[in-house]
Amino acid sequence: MPDPSPRHPVTGRPTNRVTDAHESAVESHRHEQLMAARVIASRSTGVEDCAELLGMLGLAQAVGLPVVESPPRV
Repeated sequence: MPDPSPRHPVTGRPTNRVTDAHESAVESHRHEQLMAARVIASRSTGVEDCAELLGMLGLAQAVGLPVVESPPRV
């Protein structure tokens, strides 16, 4: 008897409601980060200003900029 549960289009495994909701939330968060980065880029005064703002807001990695880890506070 075939398994009646729907399958994930990429992995082929049975779908899970919780996993699907999580994947949707992750994708939505990624989209929101990219939209925020576009707004920052359009409002910044130059390349350095844009990169600095993206870094301060934690969006540098979302747009593919290198991220330098700050040293731990003592």
